[in-house]
Amino acid sequence: MGIDKGIKILLIEDDDINRKLLANILKTIGFSNVSQAANGIDGWDLLQDQRFDLVLTDWMMPEMDGLELLMKVRKSETGFKNLPILMITAMGKQEDVMKAVEWGINGYIVKPYSVTTILAKIEEVMA
Repeated sequence: MGIDKGIKILLIEDDDINRKLLANILKTIGFSNVSQAANGIDGWDLLQDQRFDLVLTDWMMPEMDGLELLMKVRKSETGFKNLPILMITAMGKQEDVMKAVEWGINGYIVKPYSVTTILAKIEEVMA
């Protein structure tokens, strides 16, 4: 059956080129309902105003990184505290991964990533 390509995705990435690349990959594989934010603060603001089905967030960002955003979402009293979140990261330190797991991360996309990996991870967390 496959995943509903109409899901609403919030993409949070501070690097303009990487954000545009990932947005284009999502569009190429059929996800057309993608909102974008340049950092965790802007992403948090969008979460306050709109409903999303999935968040893809970079880990390392200025102002509010992906882990800080994850913690804020999971501590929230609003309806999105169980929102599926995929962390995009080049980080591999076990203590960092364990901290994200403790806070309820749904999965990781490790840089460099492929189109196949992105689709597989989205399907995994949205199943």
